[in-house]
Amino acid sequence: MMPGVLLIEAAAQLAGTVAQSNPQIAPLAGLKLTALRGVKILGTARPGEIVQLEARVTGPLGNLIQAQVTASVNGQIILQAELTLSGDK
Repeated sequence: MMPGVLLIEAAAQLAGTVAQSNPQIAPLAGLKLTALRGVKILGTARPGEIVQLEARVTGPLGNLIQAQVTASVNGQIILQAELTLSGDK
């Protein structure tokens, strides 16, 4: 099974990639996961299953990026969270 902490890490990396590739948000150096809110681990991912990750940036705040993320397997949501990433301008 894929541990919840690895699901969160994968979602945070995707959120960082989405934020850094958005031309409306200035790139931040050293982007890192800073805070988690509303984390719900609702299921598991077993070997051989495909995990679909989705990340939506909800707002840049100076050197902070807020994002909503989900992970699903076979159409069932197994992770929901709000993440805050921080970096240097």
